[in-house]
Amino acid sequence: MSRPWYLMSTHGVVLLHIARHPDSTLREIADILDLTERRISQIVQDLAGADYLRIDRVGRRSVYTVNQAASMRHPTLLHVRLGDVLDLLMSEPVTPGETRTPPV
Repeated sequence: MSRPWYLMSTHGVVLLHIARHPDSTLREIADILDLTERRISQIVQDLAGADYLRIDRVGRRSVYTVNQAASMRHPTLLHVRLGDVLDLLMSEPVTPGETRTPPV
C-alpha cells in the first residue's frame, strides 16, 4: 500500500490559511490544521524569512500580511507570482464530490 501524500506542503497550507485569515493566532491556526503551535510558529518564521509573509505586532497580537508579489521558490516556477497562486486557491470553494473544469 502506498503511503499518503499531499499536493501542498504544510507551509503552503499554513500560508493559504493566513491569506484567508490574516488575524488568526498561532493557536487558532494550529487547532484548525491539527498541528502543534510550535510547528506553526516555525512555519510562520520560515515564511517570513522567505519574504512570503510580513508579521506586524498590533498590541499583543500579530497580524500577518502575505507578500503577493513574491515569486514561487521552485526553480521551474520562479516566473509565477505567489499572489496568482493564492488567488486561484482562494477562489470559489469546491464542495466534496464536485468536479470543476479549469478556466481556459
